Amino acid sequence: MRSHFDPRLWQAATLARTRQHALGLVSGILLAVALLGLFDGLLAEMRGGTNQLELLPGESLTLSGPAALKNPVSSDLVARLTPPDAPLRFSLEGFFTGYWFGNGMWRGEVMAAPDAAPGSYGLRITFKGAIGQAPQVYTLLVHADAAARREASLSFLRRWFDINPFVLAALCGGAGVLLGGATYAFGRRHVRLLAELGCSEIYRAGLAGETCRIWCLAARSAAPRPGTVRMVLDPAGAVIGEARVEQWRKGSLELTLLDAGPLPEGSLVCLRPPSTVAQNR
Repeated sequence: MRSHFDPRLWQAATLARTRQHALGLVSGILLAVALLGLFDGLLAEMRGGTNQLELLPGESLTLSGPAALKNPVSSDLVARLTPPDAPLRFSLEGFFTGYWFGNGMWRGEVMAAPDAAPGSYGLRITFKGAIGQAPQVYTLLVHADAAARREASLSFLRRWFDINPFVLAALCGGAGVLLGGATYAFGRRHVRLLAELGCSEIYRAGLAGETCRIWCLAARSAAPRPGTVRMVLDPAGAVIGEARVEQWRKGSLELTLLDAGPLPEGSLVCLRPPSTVAQNR
């Protein structure tokens, strides 16, 4: 039966299907890795807490938080390190308006001394005259070097492979979405080429009583009339049986299998009579 079709269209449709499957598989793997990275990063954040920060000797980090006063000045913010002789230094950079809700925020920088001893230190931020406002408390972990920080990380990906889980999730997620779009495009091309060949792929099969029903996509103009018989083909284009058209509804054609063997994945319904297929070639 395949010999009745345009070989170039058939080859193009097969190639589009192959690329759709390959890109879909790669996209699924990338999205799974992105989800794994995101889960690992969030789990590490939950275990450590959002107020736990890590530094190396000589390293600095930028901090920010809500301002407890309406129009604060620099002297209103009080920063206390614990212990008092901690090898850390906090400096206030200023106040700004929050991006999301427009509330007042403060921004500062905490720096570890070049000779800071490894250990856990505390930073407590309060505002003078702020009644009923809970202090903002941070835990600062100073590690001896990058290897020690990696070994102490709560993230499995960072500890085992030295990979930032959120960066991995962003890169793999973005690539997965792009390949997912390419997968969709090749799927649309495959359907369009099959329509030019006068075929449609079976996307569903099921039993209705003692008969087997199959469904495929078909435009209303290309759908055969109810009661007509059409051939069922395997993905390679060989005839494996016949099916009788039952009804067309909302872009889907329902048929009843008359005599057919097992339906391999990717089986097709030839929407045109064999004579018409041969003439169109």
